[in-house]
Amino acid sequence: MASMIIRYDVGEGAQWAVLTGDAPVQPDETVAVRDLDTVAVTLGDLIGELDADRALPGWAATIPARAILSPVTTDATLVCQGLNYHGHAAESGHQVRKANLLFGKASSTLCGPYDDIVRPAGVDLLDYEAEIGIVLRRALHAGAMVDRGTIGSYVAGVVLCNDVSARDAMFAASFLQWYRGKSYRTFCPAGPVFYYLRESEVADTIANLALSLRRGTELRQAANSGQLIYPPAETLAELASFQDLKRGDMLLTGTPGGVIAQNSPAVADVMRTHLFDDARRRDELRAALDAPRFLQPGETLSLTLHDIRAGKHLGGQRSVIVEEAADVY
Repeated sequence: MASMIIRYDVGEGAQWAVLTGDAPVQPDETVAVRDLDTVAVTLGDLIGELDADRALPGWAATIPARAILSPVTTDATLVCQGLNYHGHAAESGHQVRKANLLFGKASSTLCGPYDDIVRPAGVDLLDYEAEIGIVLRRALHAGAMVDRGTIGSYVAGVVLCNDVSARDAMFAASFLQWYRGKSYRTFCPAGPVFYYLRESEVADTIANLALSLRRGTELRQAANSGQLIYPPAETLAELASFQDLKRGDMLLTGTPGGVIAQNSPAVADVMRTHLFDDARRRDELRAALDAPRFLQPGETLSLTLHDIRAGKHLGGQRSVIVEEAADVY
């Protein structure tokens, strides 16, 4: 049976627990849990214990939601899909998708669901991307046959994520630095829960998830996983054709339409005309995209995730944008 797992700060380390009440949405909530009796440090190790029924619920506790950490641990490899909802593909100028867009993101981006998002110095085009993270149950190697019938043996559960992006670095740095633009610290708030699924629950559940994102009070993104262009089974099979992944690694499945950075003839002209002039391209992109429209310090982002089929709320995130602190000498 599906369960909601959290990882929380206990001062000198982290504790795994299973929720016994509702999943939190705000950092000032209190959360009812049963701590898990486990020696697992990484999410991959915990999944192994959960599958073997060795991580058993123990003592009851009530904790502040703000103590919740990312359930995905930093040993994980993060692989991302781009332009994987029709709405986002269209607003990016890629109405007809002919290939799966895959790229990486540093695991040091991972942070808790109620942590601040730090806007790095020199970044003016800070953007959000609500996404569903798919966490592996076992290693993925060459020849893996992943389809709807077998995906439960490869996927252990899902996590709500925000694939925060610095569009300056992605599109205005030499040769388009997607990895850099996606990989600043705090650029992947994750959680609050790891929605752990038994093998028989995976296929139906991951096809029936709804996510949303609000910027302040304005709803900016809303979609469901049935709208994915390249679904998880197909994508995992493609990944297995060229790389290995381990238990606990995560695939971020793409973001719906509604991001701040929208393509336009002016943006396309800047990219085409100044492809080999980084400084000029950066300045003109900031003007074409209207930099003040992007995320500013003090703004808040609120995300939610729901299991539609089970009618279960999987919690929410709330992040505040802050400016990178100046170095103090």
